Amino acid sequence: MIEFTKKEVGDFGEKFCEKLLKKKKKYKILAKNKTIGHLEADIIAYDKEFIIFVEVKTRRTDKNNLMRPADAVNYDKRTNLIKFAYAFVKTLPQKHKNKTPRIDVCEVFVTADGKKLKVCEFNYIENAVTR
Repeated sequence: MIEFTKKEVGDFGEKFCEKLLKKKKKYKILAKNKTIGHLEADIIAYDKEFIIFVEVKTRRTDKNNLMRPADAVNYDKRTNLIKFAYAFVKTLPQKHKNKTPRIDVCEVFVTADGKKLKVCEFNYIENAVTR
């Protein structure tokens, strides 16, 4: 079995989440892996009502992970996501200024399937981070 790096696993989870947002949720993607200073958001999307900041957490089920991916969104990460959202909203074009910011978390559970990764489960948590 091939060994995957944390970055490869994380990138795979982000790509899966992006497809989920586009196809199932019908969101439009505004940016990916956007940074402002030391702050960062994995995916920024929008619909008619919201600007959505998505934190993607991917974990392998065939490794001994003792906690859920969303549990990794700790106090410091939540604080940074909120700061990022405030900073990013200030840069939005006028057409998005009336949208409400929201921070979601996407948990992606993957396993190695030969030479590739495969999603075995996911959990999308809307409004996972609040002030």
